Amino acid sequence: MEQLSNFTTLKVGGPARKIVHAHTEDELIEFVKAADKAGEQVLILGAGSNLLISDAGFAGTVIRVESKGSALDYDACSGGMIEVSAGEDWDKFVALTIEKGFADLESLSGIPGTIGGAPIQNIGAYGHEVSETIARVKALIVKKAK
Repeated sequence: MEQLSNFTTLKVGGPARKIVHAHTEDELIEFVKAADKAGEQVLILGAGSNLLISDAGFAGTVIRVESKGSALDYDACSGGMIEVSAGEDWDKFVALTIEKGFADLESLSGIPGTIGGAPIQNIGAYGHEVSETIARVKALIVKKAK
């Protein structure tokens, strides 16, 4: 069994019964449905920052969110919008926004984690929070199988 300490920034955490890697939204949905159907607990894991996992590990399925990609939509009148996948590295995304001339995320540089975790934790620094710049979030709502 693979140690979850390999997937957390604090480098703590025991073995996972099962680890799967979701590279697309469809894979994420498929893995969640399969675990739910099997009656397994699920831990959805990005970069593992701000996460403390017991040395006893996790008895269910760990789904690593590793989706990548971004798309820029910009026009001179309305400004720009960047759609970015949950598995992208947060700090690399901040660097991309700076490179493309976007403002307001600079103060959030250096925060560990992924895009998917940013709105959940409403990451912030120096008096700014990510919620000030997010237009929308696509979420997966999980309902228990009957």
